[in-house]
Amino acid sequence: MATNIQVAVRIRPFLPFETGSKSVIDVLPGEDDPHDEKIVQGRSVRIAGSSRKSHAFTFDRCFSGLADQVEIYNSLIIPLLSSCLEGYNATTLAYGQTGAGKTYTTLGPSAATSPDFFLPQNINKRTAEFDAVGILPRTLRDIFIQLERKRLLSSSVIDSENGSDGVEVGLQTVKQSPKSNRAANDKKQPFEYTVKLQFLELYGEDIRDLLSTGSAQTKKIVIRDSSDDAEAMGATEQVVSTAQEAMVCLTRGMLHRVTGATAMNAESSRSHAIMSVIIEQTSRTYDGDGEAVVNRKSKFNFIDLAGAERQKRTNAKGQRLKEGININKGLLVLGNVISALASGDKKSFVPFRDSKLTRLLRGSLGGNHKTLMIACASPAPKNAEESLNCLRYANRAKQIKNLAVVNVDPHSRLVNQLR
Repeated sequence: MATNIQVAVRIRPFLPFETGSKSVIDVLPGEDDPHDEKIVQGRSVRIAGSSRKSHAFTFDRCFSGLADQVEIYNSLIIPLLSSCLEGYNATTLAYGQTGAGKTYTTLGPSAATSPDFFLPQNINKRTAEFDAVGILPRTLRDIFIQLERKRLLSSSVIDSENGSDGVEVGLQTVKQSPKSNRAANDKKQPFEYTVKLQFLELYGEDIRDLLSTGSAQTKKIVIRDSSDDAEAMGATEQVVSTAQEAMVCLTRGMLHRVTGATAMNAESSRSHAIMSVIIEQTSRTYDGDGEAVVNRKSKFNFIDLAGAERQKRTNAKGQRLKEGININKGLLVLGNVISALASGDKKSFVPFRDSKLTRLLRGSLGGNHKTLMIACASPAPKNAEESLNCLRYANRAKQIKNLAVVNVDPHSRLVNQLR
């Protein structure tokens, strides 16, 4: 069944040099939300335009500058993560003007997250450092905790009649038999998983593999299109065994990403980034007819788009100006794709092939992904026009329908049906 993509709005807090300004965006509480003076989240936003005329928009969720990373993650990402572990593809898409908080929402204040954050005993620990961690490191931590918990639970079923010791995974104790090693020699494990990472950068119309090393850095990446998704052929897929290892890989990739200073953002992203977590799961069941195997492969994309820019605001010159022009071109094509998909006209031409960015987003927009767009906006009066454009952009996107399906290997599905 086709469902609309989810759209949430996050309003960043005022920056230090904006202190004293009055916010041009207000979050309005929903019917079931508490009507407090300090509203953290709601369903609608109201923004004052440049002509002093206010505009109201309704989305799946809206967060004020008082919302922290934990609330964003719990409200928006956990449901997507659960679907991804069931075998669905998922995407989070951070969009907004430069300096609106897209990279902060995705990664946090720093690409390097403390290793202590990933320890299972710290899953509910609240400190200023841990609370600032972005949605991507949180997702990596929970992916490995849940997959390992599932592996141990499935292994304990085989030896449930034998004596067992407790194995702690996350906050849950799982019973594991002391004979599980011997059982593993007799039969394959009932549940196995592999997690891989892919990290691409779109700089202009060039696709760069941020995880490649040595001679592989010059390898050309080709996009293979399909009706409901796209695949980057030749891109590195790095196998990782822990969340810490995954974060180290992504941090190394972030060091190669192109950033630069403009008048609006001291660390402005000059490229679009697509970080993908690929999860392969194998489940086995045994009965009188033998072994039944189900293979699932799902992908969780985290897309950090470079922010739309105006030259008169950024004061960009030379290479920075060229980068800004390329960024705006890509976002223009993305806007055209969103408009075509949002129209609901199946006969309407969708210009996916006008940009490599939109080709890679084919699965996320109108494809087989469960997609969440996080529209990041600034509350500062000087950014009112850009924030209004961002909300209009997001308002169109919520009309797009995706058809998400569980990605089960067709061969294993057919074999199980014929058993």
